[in-house]
Amino acid sequence: MELCISIDEDNCNALYNSLIQDNNQDIEMECTNNKLIIKIINVKLSSIYNLVDDIIRDYETYKKVGEL
Repeated sequence: MELCISIDEDNCNALYNSLIQDNNQDIEMECTNNKLIIKIINVKLSSIYNLVDDIIRDYETYKKVGEL
């Protein structure tokens, strides 16, 4: 199974750099038109919630740090 998430973000490269640290070989990311596209391959159905939750937490942390 493959999971694809897109996040609209004016500073796409900064978000990309904050998420790339948690990246592994099953995750592809690219910035295009102020949108971060995250593609996760070899996803097990049982892990979808955890993957999305981790990405949301990373995004929330990125936003909070950006407000400092």
